Amino acid sequence: MKLNKNTILVILLLALFVQLIIITYNYVTGFIEVPDLGNYLKRLAIGTSFSFVFALILVFLDLQIINRLDKIFPLPHKLITRIPAEFVLTIIVGVIIGSLITLIAGTFMPYDDGMIKNVINNSLITAVINIILIIGLEAIIWFKRNQKSLVKTEKLERENSEIKFETLKSQLNPHFLFNSLNVLSSLIKKDSDKAQNFVDEFSSVYRYTLDVIEKPVVELKEELDFAKSYLFLQKIRFDNAVDMEIKVDASKLNYLVPPLAVQTLLENAFKHNKATADSPLKIKIHNENDLLVVINNHQPKIKGADSKGVGLNNLNKRYELLGEILPQYSVTEKEYVAKIPLIKPE
Repeated sequence: MKLNKNTILVILLLALFVQLIIITYNYVTGFIEVPDLGNYLKRLAIGTSFSFVFALILVFLDLQIINRLDKIFPLPHKLITRIPAEFVLTIIVGVIIGSLITLIAGTFMPYDDGMIKNVINNSLITAVINIILIIGLEAIIWFKRNQKSLVKTEKLERENSEIKFETLKSQLNPHFLFNSLNVLSSLIKKDSDKAQNFVDEFSSVYRYTLDVIEKPVVELKEELDFAKSYLFLQKIRFDNAVDMEIKVDASKLNYLVPPLAVQTLLENAFKHNKATADSPLKIKIHNENDLLVVINNHQPKIKGADSKGVGLNNLNKRYELLGEILPQYSVTEKEYVAKIPLIKPE
């Protein structure tokens, strides 16, 4: 919350309100004498001017209290500890500001019954008002944060839906389907057993895709099992011109990644690199601490594949939505390296 024009106007009205309370209270209780309306308005004008300046200071200090306590005692986790701390600090600020207002105002318009009595009286009133003020500030800040959170949540849900759609669309790639069906047609004529294995793995690939597309994260073990099925299909398609090596610590298999993250990296490797008997595509998957590393030898196709980077961009966005570190990509003359964060399960 910042001191914008609307906030300053509210503070001015608050200063007027405070002075109305103070002058009226002091008059009713006999602390001051107000002989006529002119005297009342004079006191009100002088008091409001001072109160406005000190109210700005009061609001500023209260905001500092709130910001500081947000770091030390964040809500709602440390509510019980925060309430008494905020209460005490609010009273201290109120007493100090109330005393200063009274002392300065008293030099311009001496009090009939002495300074000390009025300092005590007005500082207590200001402390109570400050408690009400900081409660109001907390309510306004909470409301604004809640509104921002709702807007952000709606935006994230919309972006997540778009990403899921793009991810699903990329998985239902007509080229992959067409190539797989061509391979299957050829296998049926040559090797019925291998054709059956191909059908089993092919169905498991699409079953997994449909099962996990709505999930924010899946276990790494599931992703690696899916990767094996996907690579099995590609090995048959490229006539075994694909070498695969997976070495991941068993302790990391229950860690989490966005669904189809590994397949996105594998698909990227096949899309941009050739795989032949003379130059097989070599893919290695391992972990470096809490990073999953996917490496493939860099042997670009003679005619580069058209690419807008949709798959990798979607993967980056999914990590961003999860609030995690983004994947890292690097390429040299010999290899392409992708590193994606492994999310520790709670």
